[in-house]
Amino acid sequence: MQYRALGRSGIEASLLSLGTGGASQFGQKSGVDDAGRRQLVSAALDNGINLFDTAEAYGRSEELLGNVLEGVARDSYLLATKWSHKVDGEFRPEGGLTAGVERSLRLLKTDHVDVMQFHGILPGDYETVTDRYLDEMIGLKNSGKVRLIGFTQMMTIDPKATVPLQGLREHGDIWDVIMLKYGIMNQWPAKEVFPLAQEKGVGIMNMAPIRQTLTRDEDRERMFEAWREDGSVDVASLDPCDPFGWLVRDGVESVIDAGYRFGAMHPAVSTVITGTANVEHLQANLRSINADPLGEADHARLVEIFGNSAAPN
Repeated sequence: MQYRALGRSGIEASLLSLGTGGASQFGQKSGVDDAGRRQLVSAALDNGINLFDTAEAYGRSEELLGNVLEGVARDSYLLATKWSHKVDGEFRPEGGLTAGVERSLRLLKTDHVDVMQFHGILPGDYETVTDRYLDEMIGLKNSGKVRLIGFTQMMTIDPKATVPLQGLREHGDIWDVIMLKYGIMNQWPAKEVFPLAQEKGVGIMNMAPIRQTLTRDEDRERMFEAWREDGSVDVASLDPCDPFGWLVRDGVESVIDAGYRFGAMHPAVSTVITGTANVEHLQANLRSINADPLGEADHARLVEIFGNSAAPN
């Protein structure tokens, strides 16, 4: 397993980390029981994964993760969670962040979280979030209950990562990490967000290198058609029946394999999050992360074609 620093913090995170959200939500929506979750986390730890990402919005994921990690040496892994600053579309009262962190600590059975983030800041909400809650977040960091602070992109609504860019411009010296979406068909962050994050020393947690626009034929073709209409991405050179088949060679097992390799290649990326609750899928993703990067020519072609891509899913 490779390890990269979470920005200027110097805290080393495994290049692949395990998330408890996504479609499965740590097995809550895919029929995985406690024994299966223990097997999953055990496999992650055995293979060098040291970062586990969760959120209060992921059902019982914080509680379930805390149960599975109970008894594991706390200094052997990193915990990242998120606080929802809105409920039913309304901002939560000021002061609620502290109560939220205390709740997360109880559920996770720990006295601190390594990363605490505002969950999914919408375009237009950034100033309200920072005006209301940033001082409180900084206070929690100063207290030691939180080690690193940040926020996450709402990828389906903000595919061009305008909020991450705003955050870096306005508070780049305060944020430690930002979680966003970056992948073969979502390369927009490499334009301005990644260079500025590197300049400011802000770590990038890549939450979605593989989504349905890459792996589902109907969703991919819908995105391709939108790009053909607006001219932002030229996909004419790709085989319409198998647009990414040319990547599956020289040891690359699948488009998913290529996607994980691509998602980890940019030096601004500190860790790539997989949201699987399936041990076999986890093992496949580990093989991808631990494999050689994509060939230079293939990577260059992906950037040439999809450098302006911003698929929302």
